[in-house]
Parts: sequence; C-alpha cells; structure tokens
Amino acid sequence: MYPTSQNIDSAWREWYRLKHRDAYMSNSGESFEAYISDVLEKLYPDFIDPDPMGRLGDGGCDGLANKGQLFFACYGQRAQANQDAKSKAKIQSDFEHAVQGAYNFTEWCFITNALIGPTAAQLVIELQQQHDSSSVRPLTIRVIKSESQFWDEFVSLLTPHQLDSLFPGAPHAQHVELEELVGLIESLGNPAPKPTDLKPVSSKKMDYNDIPKTTKIELNEGRELSPRIELWFSEQPDPELRDSKAEVFHNIYEEAKKATSDPAGIMEKIYIAIGGSDFRLDQSRANAVYAIASYFFDSCDIFEAVPEGVDS
Repeated sequence: MYPTSQNIDSAWREWYRLKHRDAYMSNSGESFEAYISDVLEKLYPDFIDPDPMGRLGDGGCDGLANKGQLFFACYGQRAQANQDAKSKAKIQSDFEHAVQGAYNFTEWCFITNALIGPTAAQLVIELQQQHDSSSVRPLTIRVIKSESQFWDEFVSLLTPHQLDSLFPGAPHAQHVELEELVGLIESLGNPAPKPTDLKPVSSKKMDYNDIPKTTKIELNEGRELSPRIELWFSEQPDPELRDSKAEVFHNIYEEAKKATSDPAGIMEKIYIAIGGSDFRLDQSRANAVYAIASYFFDSCDIFEAVPEGVDS
C-alpha cells in the first residue's frame, strides 16, 4: 500500500522535479541508495533501513516499510558494458537474499537507474510467475527503473515541507539557473516608497519588438523597482552575478523564440522562468517578476535592441 497524494505548489514543482532528476540520474552506488532512502524515510513513517550485520549483511534489504510488508532493494549504476547482464545478476542476487532472509514481506520493490535489458526483464517476469497468487509464497514483485516513475509514485507525494528538506532552498522560480534570485524576488515583495524620477521602459524598444499594451503596462509598473534591483546586485558577494544571470535570461529568451514568435508568449515564458506558472496568484510576487523582466529588458538582455538609425 502506497501513501496518498499531497498537493505541491505548482510554482515550485518544476524546480523540485529537476533537482530530483539530477539526484536520481547522476548518482550511483551508496550515493544513489542514500538518495532513495532519504525519500522513503520521509514518505513512510515506519521506514527502516537495516544495518549490515555479520555474514548476513543487510539481507539485500535497503529499506522496509508498511510494518515490514514492503521490502526495498536499490541499485544505482550508470551505463557500462554488459549492463543488461549486470542488472540481471543484481536482481537475482538481491531477490535471493531477500526471500532467504528473515523478513516476512509481501511486496519486493527493486529501484534502479541502471538499464534493464531483455534478459533482466525476463528474469523479473519469471520471478513474478514463480511467486504468483497460486505459489507457496505469493509476492508482488516490482521494478522502478526510471526517474519519472520514482517521481510519480514516491517523490511527488512528499509535502512541500518534506521536499524543501530534501532539496533545501527552493526559489519561487521555475528555471533552476535562476535560483539565486529567490532573495531578490522576496526582497522586492517588501513595501518601499516608489521612485518619482523614472522614465517608462523605452517605448521605442517595446514598439520595435511589438510588445502588446498589457505587457507594456506590466513592464512600466515593474520598472519602478529597478533601483532596488540594482542595489540588490551591488550588495551580493559575487560581482559577476548580474552578468551571469543576464546570460541565463538571454538564453531563456532565445529558447522561447524557438517555441513561439508571439512577443506576449515569449514574455510569458520569461515570466514563468522567474516566478513559476502561477506567479500572478500572488500580487507581490507578480510585481517582482515584472520588475526583474523589465530590468533585463531595459539592459537589452532580452528582446532585440533597436538598430541605429531606426526611429520606430
């Protein structure tokens, strides 16, 4: 029996999703097992990972849950020669240790990022047939072999608090490379007097890029916070942070242009990269998103600069 679903703020979901993908796909050996254990320990209140003891080791067990009914085995291995044969051998070894051990489980779940080829898959089918409902020891035998499956069935069920514990520092942004701007986003949400000496965003550049009226209003509203953005960057320990984020924004803009030629659609993708897909549900976060987009629009890191000699 698996836990029930929990709601995750959609503005944070993609950031967690990408962090999970990296942890699942890039780790092997003990580091992969440690990540899986971290997730399962948060998901199952009674989860326990037995310590190896004597010649029996841990009995092929990387975790027990549901009062010992659910048995987990993990295998983290990046692509290598003869992966199918090695995966088959690992499944065979771990399963034999499990059924010969003292654990009275009813479900065996093998979690891996290794390739499962035809011979390893055939072994799983044979084990399922040997332990079907008519056997002396009926068992449910499952293999989780992709990061998306582990996300859907396990990680996505964690609460926002548990996800933040697993991946600390999640920003209100959808683009991982903008995570350093979480402090800027939050600081812009604090009340402050509006400056009185600002000109609106260049109408010449907005007209040249066919920016629609509603987006112009958002950019002009956001530009009132430009001095605070400039101050925030000047206070950061990394003097190259502003330039590095400008490059990220330019890349986001270039990718958005490949998906649509509509200026409003391009700007929406930039907004979402900064504040998440539901940023407009929080007015202070929306204002921060408009401000940051306006700041990088003004400095010509996003959208096209008006060529010399063009009046409109």
